[in-house]
Amino acid sequence: MNPPTSYFVLSRDWAETPTGIELSYWLVPSDPALPRHCWTLPAQQSSCFVARHQLSQWQNIWQRVGVSVQVGEKTFQALLGDTVVPVYSPSYRSQRRWVRQGKDQGLKVWEDDVNPADRYLMERFLFGSVVFDGEKVKPGTTIPALRVLSIDIETAWYEPGKTPDLYSVALVTEQSKQVFVIGEPDEQVHTNEFSLIYCATLEDCLRAVINAIIAADPDCIVGWNVIDFDLRILQAHCDQSSIDFTIGREGQPPRWRTLNGQSDRHGIQLTGRLVVDGPGAFRSAAWMFEDYSLETVSRTLLQRGKKIEHSDDRVGEIERLYREERLAFARYNVEDAQLVLDLFDVAGLWHFLIERSHLTGLPMDRAGGSSAAFNTVYMPRLHRYGYIASSIGEQTLQTASPGGYVMDSIPGIYENVLVLDFKSLYPSIIRTFLIDPLGLQEGLKAPEQETVPGFLDARFHRQHHILPGLIDQLWAARDQAKAEKNAPMSQAIKIIMNSFYGVLGSPLCRFFDPRLASSITMRGHEIMHRSSQFIEEQGYTVIYGDTDSLFVHARQHSNPKQLGAELAQQLNQWWSDTLATEFGIENRLEMEFETHYDRFVMPTIRGTEKGSKKRYAGWIESEPEPQLIFKGLEAVRSDWTPLAKEFQRHLYTQVFTGKDYRYYIQETVRALQAGELDHLLVYRRRLRRKIEQYEKQTPPQVQAARLKKQLNPSWHGRTIEYIKTVQGWQPLPHVTAAPDYDHYLSKQLAPIADALLFFLKDDFERIIDDQMRLF
Repeated sequence: MNPPTSYFVLSRDWAETPTGIELSYWLVPSDPALPRHCWTLPAQQSSCFVARHQLSQWQNIWQRVGVSVQVGEKTFQALLGDTVVPVYSPSYRSQRRWVRQGKDQGLKVWEDDVNPADRYLMERFLFGSVVFDGEKVKPGTTIPALRVLSIDIETAWYEPGKTPDLYSVALVTEQSKQVFVIGEPDEQVHTNEFSLIYCATLEDCLRAVINAIIAADPDCIVGWNVIDFDLRILQAHCDQSSIDFTIGREGQPPRWRTLNGQSDRHGIQLTGRLVVDGPGAFRSAAWMFEDYSLETVSRTLLQRGKKIEHSDDRVGEIERLYREERLAFARYNVEDAQLVLDLFDVAGLWHFLIERSHLTGLPMDRAGGSSAAFNTVYMPRLHRYGYIASSIGEQTLQTASPGGYVMDSIPGIYENVLVLDFKSLYPSIIRTFLIDPLGLQEGLKAPEQETVPGFLDARFHRQHHILPGLIDQLWAARDQAKAEKNAPMSQAIKIIMNSFYGVLGSPLCRFFDPRLASSITMRGHEIMHRSSQFIEEQGYTVIYGDTDSLFVHARQHSNPKQLGAELAQQLNQWWSDTLATEFGIENRLEMEFETHYDRFVMPTIRGTEKGSKKRYAGWIESEPEPQLIFKGLEAVRSDWTPLAKEFQRHLYTQVFTGKDYRYYIQETVRALQAGELDHLLVYRRRLRRKIEQYEKQTPPQVQAARLKKQLNPSWHGRTIEYIKTVQGWQPLPHVTAAPDYDHYLSKQLAPIADALLFFLKDDFERIIDDQMRLF
């Protein structure tokens, strides 16, 4: 007997045929030596559900439009009360047409938006991978040997609505690097770094690129904004040149669609391949950057960036290199493609995307997709209980659910602040209080003693539920992933679990219900408030609370870390006893001692004595070096100058370590006014719109950008660097006037200093006045 064969499901598709719907799935093995395989399933059907009491009206529609459907014998219950029956159709497109006609007549239909390729896998719990064992197909967990190709193009300046001239295309895989340049070859240019291929015409370049992609036969094509820029522009040039852009497997061209009705945002589907966009992949894995430009992300993770570094006019420099320095131009192009491959490897994104697909059943190119992921894992389980999912918009309750708990802070400078944190609070609340769409409907019609109360009159059944058990499984899988040091899997599970609350609270989700979301957030408020009370009763002050964290002042306790661990343990026991007594349920809440700040600052709201929220700074004595932590303050915000950020870091360090902060302030002011800090005065902002679209308001960055455009008409950038001078806002490199040092004193240094000095009974103006009296 042959051993079972396991494959990763790379892509899925469906097609209409005379005998029904043909499903096709491209599969990738774990062994790179094995070929890719297209698994096809002919003569399949599409399914949806209609209200049983409207069946005769549906039959009239089916007869009128001449379609042949099969009505199932088994009945299901819609979550909001209707009795429904399944309807099976040999044509998905036909189903969509008659569903549309029925809806126009006010008839009800459910789950009609689930396409047959997704439905087949979902109902069989075939998430991510499949195992062929004889005639049986079972779920698997294959780690595929992916072939990845990174693509980057260089063009003339891009203007929305126009197709820019194409200069070159770089294709990079693990095995090869190629740059296709349009133009006459430079006989003096030779390199062993990559293959430099000259193409006499645009058409020659397009055909060569298509052939190179087919020869590389990638499973995944990646890039930075690769869908809406690189591939869309190549598609446009192919269309204009009457060339088939056949970069899919089996010689198929891309299938394009617009996203959310936005003409400038597109989705793409390639036969047998996936297209994964860099920024979307990083966002889906919860990576946070100052911005998601390739330059910023590369500098952060790889400590290198584009080959044209910090050019004032990068577009102009690319144009110049294309005309004058072809080798440098090609090197710039190929490096951009290489950066994307390196970023995916360093960040472990492929591992993350593969593990997420195993957990959610979504293909790797679905960036985000919280609602889709919830639907895929929840709906087949719901069907086994005899229920079907609601339609989006069917739930008409509009009661707003509150956000996370944020406590008014007690401002001040403290020693020994402990941070106690509830581990995955919202998933823990779901597990503990049995919050669940099915459980809600079952609970509302059950005797009260069989339910656990929620909020907004919700009640959840103690036995009939899905989501708590699903989170139990994910929780155990995450603990195992941590034990195995499988960080991508752990991160994927964390993101999925934390997304469940947002999905239940979003009107764009089919399981939306304010009673579900409010039973999570309002319970969270109660838990945080009662936990704070418990800690206060132990004799310690809670100076701040935010969503799932409490900040406790340990005063002069001899062993703050031990106290933190003890308080967390005591609180967990208290909750276990309390929940057993009040609700007869098992406690799944878990408080952890997270951080001990040796010194801590909770600032006031600027200009008031009221404590701020989501803004603080702390000092941790640790080895090999102490840590200075900022949350929400200027040092970690992109809209403040390097001067402000450096000043804040050094000032807080002086205060936290007991050094002479007054001397530091005076020395900084002296250096500023002496011109020694001019390199730190630059503001850097990104324009959200075109310059000419700013009419009513002209903030400093727009004033600087307008001046830059006036002085350099060829400049087309969106990121502007500028300083405040005695003659107003001036852009780099066109600064002609002296810096306005008073502006930097009053708008950058003073606010940062006074936020801290307020607690020391001191102020910035007094300190610099004392300095001036020395002269």
